[in-house]
Amino acid sequence: MKRSRGGLVGLITLGCDKNTVDMEYIAGALDKVGLRWCVLDPEVPAPEHEPDAVVILTCGFVGDAKRQSVEALAEWAERKKRSGIPRLLAAAGCLSQRYGDALASELPELDLICGVGEPEKLAEQLRERLDENLAETDTPPVRSVSSARPDMCWKGGVRPRIPLTRSATAFLKISDGCDHACAFCAIPSMKGPHRSVPREILLAEARALLRRGVRELVLVAQDTTAYGRDLYENYGLPELLADLDKLSGQFWIRVLYAYPTGLSSRLVDAMASLRRVAPYLDMPLQHLDPDMLRRMRRPVRAADPAVLVDRLRRAVPGIALRTTFIVGHPGETRRAFSSLLAGLRSLRFNWAGAFAWSPEEGTPSASQPGRPDPRTARRRLERLMEAQAEITAAWNAERIGSVEEMLIESVDPDADLAVGRSVREAPEVDGTICLRGGGRLKLGDLVPVRITGAAVYDLEAVPL
Repeated sequence: MKRSRGGLVGLITLGCDKNTVDMEYIAGALDKVGLRWCVLDPEVPAPEHEPDAVVILTCGFVGDAKRQSVEALAEWAERKKRSGIPRLLAAAGCLSQRYGDALASELPELDLICGVGEPEKLAEQLRERLDENLAETDTPPVRSVSSARPDMCWKGGVRPRIPLTRSATAFLKISDGCDHACAFCAIPSMKGPHRSVPREILLAEARALLRRGVRELVLVAQDTTAYGRDLYENYGLPELLADLDKLSGQFWIRVLYAYPTGLSSRLVDAMASLRRVAPYLDMPLQHLDPDMLRRMRRPVRAADPAVLVDRLRRAVPGIALRTTFIVGHPGETRRAFSSLLAGLRSLRFNWAGAFAWSPEEGTPSASQPGRPDPRTARRRLERLMEAQAEITAAWNAERIGSVEEMLIESVDPDADLAVGRSVREAPEVDGTICLRGGGRLKLGDLVPVRITGAAVYDLEAVPL
């Protein structure tokens, strides 16, 4: 293992795509204060270089994500205790925001604890602690436990952002926080209320990403459809899409995390008419049984899933729809699960994800009675995903023979293969396309291909 000189910070990102954006802001802040950084794989126990500091960007959304974050922190704390490497260990992100005091108490090896929206503070404190003069003293650890309300992530204008990997896709976080009161979710307690990023900052960041060679802008937030309502009177997600659509270059725009009641006529019209906006929408519904939606404090009558899906498919022919469900929430009876399963088969989402409910401390759901046995929840999860796999496989089979535009994400010249996606697959969560005869293409190329084969989730294609 090589020892670095001059202050090397190892970065470990856990959790969702919004954390990916936050870590790229952290990388930009580190670069600004003169610190070098490298990406560490959480699955690789011994990195090639010994970092002087390690930053773990945690996730606190559901039980599995929290466990992964705690395990990563504990592993690096033990490594620091045993070998003295890294010299500094920092925790940031949602878990730190919510459980900062507990982390400080349980893991004395942690030197810095920052929450969400604090990359500059984190970088400055790392720079200070890694300064050669301070490193030779017995200065005690600095603990920076976040306040109850996170800082606004765009304070001070456009924030430096450095992509962690070479990619043709970039996530554009258009807001942070959430105003909804879903019974199962602790995000508002960690992220605070909904706060939109000013449009001029988003457009400047989008231009910078496109100049770097990005070919797909993926809009993310806790609720993308709430964009602008806290800043502007007549400017929201539809208008932002229109402004992004006017930028120069060849690229796609994709919308994730739409809230059902935010699907306005203006938004549907924008998706139907703007040429760079992908015919794709991610709209987490969480459940389809009305009684369960009430228990979850989700919209029922104001957002009928069948009406929404029909409306989108009529307005945007060929649109691919993705959603997310929770099974095993308190009150989910066999009848309620059967309602969910029947609705899934009727609506035929192109893509769907699901997870088993886990109690989140301080949320209304955690105190609700009637939780199904965890084994029952796991069986329901398997049944739901098996049903969705059949739907996705049938849809993919129908695509054989069609011509689609493909974004190249990786190339294997020796095998003469390229891998990528069409506008109907979102990065990281949906399927991919394997292009035979694509070995001479480059990362970021947008090329027409003919679909020749289909598995459950993935496709095969040849160049035109």
